[in-house]
Amino acid sequence: MKEIIAQNFSRGARNYEKFAIIQKTSAQNLLRFVNSVNYLNAVDIGAGAGELTAQIKNCIGVDISPEMCNQMKKKGIKCVCADAEHLPFPNESFELAVSNFAIQWMNLSRVFKEAARILKKNGYFILSVPVEGSLSELFTAWQKTSIKINGKPDKLFIFPSANAIVFYSTKNNFKIEFKSIAREKIVSRTASQALSYITKIGARNPYGFKSIGKKFYKNFCQHFFKEKEGGYPITYQILTLVLRKA
Repeated sequence: MKEIIAQNFSRGARNYEKFAIIQKTSAQNLLRFVNSVNYLNAVDIGAGAGELTAQIKNCIGVDISPEMCNQMKKKGIKCVCADAEHLPFPNESFELAVSNFAIQWMNLSRVFKEAARILKKNGYFILSVPVEGSLSELFTAWQKTSIKINGKPDKLFIFPSANAIVFYSTKNNFKIEFKSIAREKIVSRTASQALSYITKIGARNPYGFKSIGKKFYKNFCQHFFKEKEGGYPITYQILTLVLRKA
């Protein structure tokens, strides 16, 4: 699974900044919290192309995708290509950890355990993550089509629940200083444009799909189109947390 995720994001690395619209908005939101705390050094967990990393002082990016790390290096961003569930840093190395649109791909228990390990006492972990309910219009349309055309639903990626993220954060010695859930949406005029905001950045279904035909795609578009929206919506439910290591 991790290898597939890394490969998918490596394929999307060059297009990431162009199509990661909601991710960029989320990064700017996180920066407001980052700028309100004191720290000497930081690590960005699941840094992608370094959009957030570059805007945080003395910050090193970590990503599992080699090509994402190459994109960071081209920008002069210090980075390490590594698995966030096994971070290559000594205990209590950082005063701040951040993560934007990344830990939904990870084992929550392991990533929070690692974040707690590398943070100093009273260090901050500031993160945003899309949670259960994200991409609901797209997933519903896809499954309706799959059942109609193929006779059964496809195996799709499942976003973690907000409760699960809170559970694993507090289990690993973090105290919650701020918590919010916000809804962000982009409505596109075509289904292909809407899908670009997902597939072009590498956020593909890690379980894969069989190739789809014209009949499947036409049926999917009919289910995906929302008349009230006037187009094809890509919606995320975004959990933002400011955590402090006890």
